[in-house]
Amino acid sequence: MARTDQYKQIYQLWKNERRTTTLLEVKSSVFSTIRQLMTTLEKDLDKIDPQDKVSARVIKERISRLDRILHDLTKIRTHKIIHAIFTNTLNKKGLAAEELDLVNSLEKIFDEHNKRSILGEVTKSFLPETQQKGGITQEKQATDFMTVRILEDLPEIVDAASNGGEVRSFGPFKKEDIVKLPLRYAKTLIMKNAADRIDLPDL
Repeated sequence: MARTDQYKQIYQLWKNERRTTTLLEVKSSVFSTIRQLMTTLEKDLDKIDPQDKVSARVIKERISRLDRILHDLTKIRTHKIIHAIFTNTLNKKGLAAEELDLVNSLEKIFDEHNKRSILGEVTKSFLPETQQKGGITQEKQATDFMTVRILEDLPEIVDAASNGGEVRSFGPFKKEDIVKLPLRYAKTLIMKNAADRIDLPDL
């Protein structure tokens, strides 16, 4: 394929990606193709007659544009990928090879974070301050509940801070379940986009 045709296809791909909020399907080699074309153009530039300033200027401009396209396309698609992961709409078949690596890394990070912060092991930073300090309102907070709609399947949540030291558990839950949880856990699930509030108490 002629370099000009390659450049036009890449430019059109970038324009299309910017025009829509949907993550477009691309070839797995799209980013390596852009980098290879930039390298090829740089070699062409070295071979040009120093007197042929017009051709040199055209090639330099294309290299500069390809560099901007590469960075902008990466940024745009990364934002779309992250959004698609959170909304469970990601189609991995249409991703570049580099993007697949990114998705795999992000999914591992999110899974580990969810296990520590939501699935029965709520981090200390999200617990009410009075509970962290053993304050006198701990008993009241243990009886405060909020009704929420579950947005994703969740395993059992263990409540080790219930009244009288008794260990209680809630769940497991299925997506779209309507459940009543201790306020501290309900808040955490909402902050992690794992649940929606049904009642209207202030958060």
